[in-house]
Amino acid sequence: MRWLRKRRAVFWASLVLAVLLTAYTISNMNQRLTVDSTSCKPLLALIAKAESKGNYNTYFGHAGNVDIKFTEMSVAEVMKWQQEFIMAGNASSAVGRYQLISTTLAGLVQRLHIDVNQPFDEAMQDKLAIALLERRGVTEYVNNQIDSHQFAAELAKEWAGLPKVLGDKPEQSYYAGDGLNRSLVSVDEVLGAVSAVSASPHN
Repeated sequence: MRWLRKRRAVFWASLVLAVLLTAYTISNMNQRLTVDSTSCKPLLALIAKAESKGNYNTYFGHAGNVDIKFTEMSVAEVMKWQQEFIMAGNASSAVGRYQLISTTLAGLVQRLHIDVNQPFDEAMQDKLAIALLERRGVTEYVNNQIDSHQFAAELAKEWAGLPKVLGDKPEQSYYAGDGLNRSLVSVDEVLGAVSAVSASPHN
């Protein structure tokens, strides 16, 4: 009977430990910090500086565009324009302040369940850019799961105008050598903008 009591004691101890571990995991998940979107403004401004000179109506090869008003188009109209632009033989479909290519825009529309009849205006473009920051690890950054250099390196995979930060020749674009892209801001500028990103005060 002693061995039976011992087995029961081990069973109950294991069960209690499992319950405590589950509670600890749930507690940590509930304490996960969210990003203060306003703190991302310096980073978005730097990305825009590199990608479009801050122009919401930029398209590939035309940073100073004022003739085509993408901000007055619907998302669907912009997507159609991108398709036609590529079919006309152009090298990139990048559009807007954050130079979203057609596949990226289509993916965001699907992931965020965006009504394509909504305008591709300044607010929409900023919303899409923040979604890309999330895809590249901004939440993990504010939760200290990755550091500033790792986050910056992920951003360089999204925006070719940023330096890759890590590895050989960190000042170069992640896409250097493709004939289309080069870094237009410094590593220090990116890290400075990243340092401004913080968790929401309402966590």
